[in-house]
This record gives sequence, C-alpha cells and structure tokens, in this order.
Amino acid sequence: MKRVCAWCKKEMEAPLSGTANEAVTHGICEACADSFFSDAGTALRDFLETIAVPVVVVDGSVTISAANSAALALLRKELPDVVGNKGGDVFECIYASLPGGCGATLHCSGCTIRSTVMDTYRTGRSHLRYPALLKRGKPGQPETMELLISTEKLGDVVLLRIDRIERENNGAGA
Repeated sequence: MKRVCAWCKKEMEAPLSGTANEAVTHGICEACADSFFSDAGTALRDFLETIAVPVVVVDGSVTISAANSAALALLRKELPDVVGNKGGDVFECIYASLPGGCGATLHCSGCTIRSTVMDTYRTGRSHLRYPALLKRGKPGQPETMELLISTEKLGDVVLLRIDRIERENNGAGA
C-alpha cells in the first residue's frame, strides 16, 4: 500500500500495515507537519479539528495529550477530563480499574490498542484500520466495542484515529 502526504502529495516511505484494501492512504509527512505547526502558527488542536473522525494524541506511555471534538463526543468527556490521563482510563477500559491500572494489568499485554500505539511510537510504522476490541464500563455491566483503529507517528507523539465503532451490550453479569 502506498502512503502519500495529504498536504504536499509526496510519497511517504514509512511502512504501513493494516487490513485495508485501498491502494493509497494519506498521512502528513514530517516536513509538512513541521511547517503546518510552526510556520503557520497552527495549533495541534486546530489541526485535529480538521479530522472528522475521533482522534486522540498519545505519548510513549499511552497518556493522552490532546483530542478532537469527535473523540470528546465519543468519550462523552470534556478536554480537561482527557488530557494527562492514560488511554485505558479515558476510554473506560474495564481492566484499567484493576490494581496497577492502565498498562500494568495482565490484560494490558494483550491489548491491541496499546500494542498498536506502542509499535507506532517505537518504530514509526503506521497502522491502518486495525481491528481492536475494547471492553469498557464497570464489572458486571460491560460493553464491548469493536473498533478499527489507525495510528501515525507525528514527532514524539502518536495520532490514534478511531475509524469505525460497533457497540455490543453484553448485559449485566457478562
């Protein structure tokens, strides 16, 4: 699959993995990102608002530093409730409430969202429309969300995009 910068149309060299069948996908190259955010004086938050689907910005410890309005609407949260918190806490992962918290439970090692974000952070490799399950809510009242996620590294952070969401109520006691 070929990746091109949505701004300058230059082909991007970072490898891409995922389940999409499309021949071309878009991202933002490092040069355009530098120019867009510094020369134009555009804030990251303004950039995120140009993306119609939910996007959160996470660092190497999967702590959220920014989110667009679509993500805040999905999460039913305000920006101060999101920034500075671990992804599992913000997305209300059922396992984040266990001792150790987000990133430190037995379940975290198998978390597709965490492992995909961390792979992108470590390698710079983007992932496109990766299937992931999120079990969220409270014990005894879980909700399973089937997601398609995409990741892209931008400087020292990763953009985590939620491309598709399907909810399945598991009912009490499930």
